[in-house]
Amino acid sequence: MRSSNIITITGAGSARTPALVGSLVKYKDRFPLKKIIFYDIDNERTSKMEDYIRLVLKTYCSETEVVFTTDPDIAYENTDFVFCQMRAGKNEMRSLDEKIPLKYGLVGQETCGPGGFAYGMRSLGAMIEMVNQVRKHSKDTWILNYTNPAAIVALGLDKVFPDDKRILNLCDQPYSLMRSFAKILGVEQKNLRATYFGLNHFGWFTGLKDINGKDYFEQLRTYLRDHDFRPYNAEQRSKSWLDTYLRVNKYMKFFDEYIPTTYLQYYFFPDEIVAESNPNYTRADEARDSREKEVWEICSKAVNAKSIDDVEIITNSVFGDLMVELAESIAYDLHSEFILMSRNNDIITNFSRDAIVEVAGTVGKDGAHPYVYGEIKPFYKGLMEAQHAYELLTVEAFLEKDYVKALQALTLNRTVINPEKAKAVLDDLMEHNKDYWYLEKKN
Repeated sequence: MRSSNIITITGAGSARTPALVGSLVKYKDRFPLKKIIFYDIDNERTSKMEDYIRLVLKTYCSETEVVFTTDPDIAYENTDFVFCQMRAGKNEMRSLDEKIPLKYGLVGQETCGPGGFAYGMRSLGAMIEMVNQVRKHSKDTWILNYTNPAAIVALGLDKVFPDDKRILNLCDQPYSLMRSFAKILGVEQKNLRATYFGLNHFGWFTGLKDINGKDYFEQLRTYLRDHDFRPYNAEQRSKSWLDTYLRVNKYMKFFDEYIPTTYLQYYFFPDEIVAESNPNYTRADEARDSREKEVWEICSKAVNAKSIDDVEIITNSVFGDLMVELAESIAYDLHSEFILMSRNNDIITNFSRDAIVEVAGTVGKDGAHPYVYGEIKPFYKGLMEAQHAYELLTVEAFLEKDYVKALQALTLNRTVINPEKAKAVLDDLMEHNKDYWYLEKKN
């Protein structure tokens, strides 16, 4: 019988939370829970789903204590794991992150380009505050961070808390791609093992085998050269997301040595993406009118409900499954394999040692154990060095409140390049983010 855990979900007002609860129910025997604390500074959003969450957990996890709070001391005073999924500025700021760059003919995306820069600056402040609040209560609590943009957040936290080994930053994109690969190949995802390198949202699969050593990489690579790439849950995706996967096919018409992650589309085909974008209706609007609307409608059915019978259970969350599997591997020292983020320290032997790289590895009770990848080729090294420099300058701009470093960061970003556009979009983003961060022009 496995010991029970106490977890805190930070950013519990996220529309992703009900699906995360679905994952906790799904894994309740593998990752039993004594207590779940739902914490958010915005009680308005959390209250929309409280009845739903309580009903689901009462039905399927009656032994688990459930707490909702807006008090960080209650949230963090006695918890084993913090599952963090904050969005500083909520969807209102996400919408601006996506729309402001489009005014200047630049990619409008929440984690990449100028929008990702603005979001990263907001997230850094919120995440640093959160880590300090957690560590006020315990140095042993595990912080599993899903807050985006993960590359900037992970690098910033590593700079501010370099000796804290119980912060793990994660992203479900490689995990989700593995699920799609498994469907294409007709094998179970749990039996696949990937070779992979990159930065978060900026990486490549270079090998794929099953647990018995059978190599599937050439089969998968051939398939993606000759067939449209569709995600495993294509019927649930909007057209913009389906187009995102199709651009993997387009990338591979030029460079088919490795299989890219989907986010590389923004760096290789920015002009095409801008031309296809609606500056008045972006993915923030799509999410509000589709996924979020559906979540709120399902949650509303649980208000005053006595039984779960008439309420749909939200499940099959890639990010939720990843979060719980990672916590399970830590709690019970399983050394399960993931694609994870870690300080490089010669994991990629010819790359910056202080970069936060994304590679395959295992996780156990003492944290991440990334596999050494070795050298990468000049083309990928050049791309990654520029992207790392952008991430590093963004973190330094935030910590030092340095306008010039922010301008340099955006000029380096492959979605921008033009310093005139970089300055115009930076000034606009600064004005709209003045409640969250500011920069100074230093001598």
